[in-house]
Amino acid sequence: MFNNLSDKLDKAFHVLKGHGKITEINVAETLKEVRRALLDADVNYKIAKDFTNTVKEKAIGQNVLTTLNPGQ
Repeated sequence: MFNNLSDKLDKAFHVLKGHGKITEINVAETLKEVRRALLDADVNYKIAKDFTNTVKEKAIGQNVLTTLNPGQ
């Protein structure tokens, strides 16, 4: 189960690679995939939605770190 979740998160964050900063436009699709991955892993819908909303608020305008992957 965790390998599947990790694979889905890797794919979701792949969209952000190559961008210097995180914008609302390029983070929307990524967070949609993250929410789907969490729901597929049986995470409660409200928790998944709250988590992705919090990440969105904190991520907009941040620099992208290309040396880390979601597993780290």
